[in-house]
Amino acid sequence: MNTQMILLSAMLWFGFSMSGSALALERKVTVSGECNLEIEPDRGSVIMVADAQAPEAKTAIKRAIELHEKLRAELKKSKIKNLELTQAEYTVQEVTAWENNKSVSKGFQCRIGLRAVTTEIPALGEVLAIAGEVGVRNSHSLQTYLSEGRALDEKKNCLSIAARNAREKALELVKTLGSKLGSVIQIDERGASSRPPGPMMMESAPMMARSMAAPTIEAAKQNSIMRWM
Repeated sequence: MNTQMILLSAMLWFGFSMSGSALALERKVTVSGECNLEIEPDRGSVIMVADAQAPEAKTAIKRAIELHEKLRAELKKSKIKNLELTQAEYTVQEVTAWENNKSVSKGFQCRIGLRAVTTEIPALGEVLAIAGEVGVRNSHSLQTYLSEGRALDEKKNCLSIAARNAREKALELVKTLGSKLGSVIQIDERGASSRPPGPMMMESAPMMARSMAAPTIEAAKQNSIMRWM
């Protein structure tokens, strides 16, 4: 299962006082607060590579560009919602083989990657089917994730939950000690990070034509974890 980790580490110091003397002594307690949420990803993406090989570099480039543009045109014709297309890679290199104790040129290869991103995650199956139909043979980096805006909203929500959790722990501690909880003295944020899930494994092989059934693409819920320490 792919998981998304939203982590925040911080130190919370609460003031509290203990009775039993004419002048109550001020003390502090350090507690941690945690938040763990399951979040449905709102974005999915995949990279498809139009590649061509020919004796001359200019011929390989021309063929790869034609395949790339054909794929882009077909995807734009589709009814996939909120589909964004961006170039993911562009490489041209000579292909060689070692024969008779020497390197022999086998021509040139051009690769042009097209990254498709959509909010309609199940439609990634249709994207792959279209790519197979136009002749694109390689794809990789199929993944689902949270958009930056959604991740920020979820982080704020988790922050409130973690803070309440920290206060509840502090209240329980001072209650056991027969004390009273004061206000927050200090919050020390250790750091925050958002780690998207890794890409799903895909084989680099000719993909299906659209006349065949498109693969089902489903997004697993992702864990959002926030910790106050």
